[in-house]
Amino acid sequence: MTELIKIVGEIDITPILESYHKLESNIQWTDYPTTKQVGLQHRSGNDIWADAVGSSAYNFDPNLNKTWYENTSINPYFKDTIFEEIIVKYNMTRTRLIWVKPFRCYSFHMDSEPRLHMPLITNTQCFFVFKEMPIYHMATGKLYWVNTTKAHTFINCSNEPRLHLISLGRFDQ
Repeated sequence: MTELIKIVGEIDITPILESYHKLESNIQWTDYPTTKQVGLQHRSGNDIWADAVGSSAYNFDPNLNKTWYENTSINPYFKDTIFEEIIVKYNMTRTRLIWVKPFRCYSFHMDSEPRLHMPLITNTQCFFVFKEMPIYHMATGKLYWVNTTKAHTFINCSNEPRLHLISLGRFDQ
């Protein structure tokens, strides 16, 4: 497990969820068949809500992700919230909130860089799957570094959506 998924921090998610619930009614989500996503960061001149959300192009072209390490700003809607504190504390970039809808899964794929995952709302029927290891459930209350450069997928086998805060995984702590 240590080469594919590492716990890199303990997180009290209570204040994060409280802040999320205060903000959620005005969040401008991008809806996909499997997920809905919103960017907490954006690059200068780009859409504050959608710039950080998933395009498969980011999974395969490392040069696209490199642009996230310069001129990145917090989405003004999340400015001065606990989300900005988390982004700063963990040196996150291309940070987004992603709901995976019930009974959905991603295609098997590889990303150009690892990811940081902070589960906020999940259950024991939500799994990360790597070819090299047994299925893995990420519990709330932890920050995970995930080597998504290896072939993987995610499966939500439950009838409830799951919510993670996700960013590129250059963990500098």
